[in-house]
Amino acid sequence: MKRFKIVSMLCLTMALGLTGCGSNNDGGSASGTPSSSGESTDKPVETAVQEKVVLKIPHYKSGQNVGAKFFLPQVERFNTKYADKYEIQIEEVPNDDYNDKIKLLWQQKELPALIEKGANELVETLIEKDEIYDLKPFLDSKPELKASLIEDSVAFNTRDGKIYTMPSSVVRPIGLFYNKEMFADAGITKPIAQMNFEEFDQALQALKDKGITPLSLMTGENAWTTMLLASAFMANEPGAEEVLKSNRADKEFDYTSQMWVKAFGEVQKWLKEYTTDNALGAAYADSANNFLNEKTAIIANGTWMVGDFSDTTKAPEGFDKKVGVSLYPGGIGLATTAEYSWWIPKGLKQEETEAALAFIEFIRSPEEVEAYMVAEGGQAPNIQTSAEFTSKLNPILAEMNRSVSSDLKMIAQSMADVWPDQISSKEFSGYLPLLAQDKMTPEQFAEHLTKKAQQFKK
Repeated sequence: MKRFKIVSMLCLTMALGLTGCGSNNDGGSASGTPSSSGESTDKPVETAVQEKVVLKIPHYKSGQNVGAKFFLPQVERFNTKYADKYEIQIEEVPNDDYNDKIKLLWQQKELPALIEKGANELVETLIEKDEIYDLKPFLDSKPELKASLIEDSVAFNTRDGKIYTMPSSVVRPIGLFYNKEMFADAGITKPIAQMNFEEFDQALQALKDKGITPLSLMTGENAWTTMLLASAFMANEPGAEEVLKSNRADKEFDYTSQMWVKAFGEVQKWLKEYTTDNALGAAYADSANNFLNEKTAIIANGTWMVGDFSDTTKAPEGFDKKVGVSLYPGGIGLATTAEYSWWIPKGLKQEETEAALAFIEFIRSPEEVEAYMVAEGGQAPNIQTSAEFTSKLNPILAEMNRSVSSDLKMIAQSMADVWPDQISSKEFSGYLPLLAQDKMTPEQFAEHLTKKAQQFKK
């Protein structure tokens, strides 16, 4: 598995979109704008009176989704910049419904003009069918933008010389947050990233002995916080370096080896001994609320959660001053360069494609990338940030950057990145309650997931 010092990159997930525009429209290329076929047309644009292009796109970074705090204002900045030309309107879609929504719109031939990822299987199907707009001619015409992208991400998103989804420019290792006051009460002084998982378990027990519930876990939805911690545990096991390497593009379908079984056994122990009574069936909101309201000491999550700590509608005033952040035990950070991002369907009207490209270019501009990192953390290895960048960082984000600089030993993908979508979205979480209630052993849990995964193997 790659060490961070040579990884130098990862994910920026932003974007936005627009919809309203079905994908059955006649294709074409604007003046000077590369066409989906890779050819550039230089015909002059006939500019009579041009109506504003409005793109309506469904997206999960809306409503109460934690990503909405940065994404929706970013959309407004785009709309302001292109006030006379383009407008993006967001249709709110629950996070768990987003992939199904995009798949349904594709089946109905009503895809919006911009989609952020969606299910991997759908993206790969559309790549095989050549139904996604090729971004390579556009990126070739924007050398500064192209140079800002992460090499491994460009490689992952390229097939047969075409770039199907927008490569990333930001790497953002996921770690965990902890309550510093609770750690002090329990006498825990060693930095988490410098612990091994045996020492981490001792810290969990020390918290429990003080009457503090250690972990915010969940088995509902995709069991996100539970899956992250399990991934970090497995990354420390022999053999995991190859399975979870950060630029791995293919999927894993067999979970019966020792490293997987040990990780599932650790999850079983955490669910039985170190989490809240409502963890079984809990959704992300439940898990987050437990940490934000000081019912638990630790939650595994990305730096996009930082804004919630000072949001007094979600946490007590001053809670952000109690929060520390760290990589996982063993110096593990979770991230991937093998990830799809924003893409544009082929066959849109010329002006819709132009608007979609303008948005992608906007969100990847140095100013927007820096704003994104200030808001949600991360590092952009190929972008020069401003002299004020560090001083603008939230103290928690600055602490994470220091942890990455001093303690990072390994960047690994999460289990969800190497599982087929059906395992990560349903099967893992669906059977966690049985594991927690001793109705399945870790070995049986592993065999069940393996059996299910074989059904999705092509």
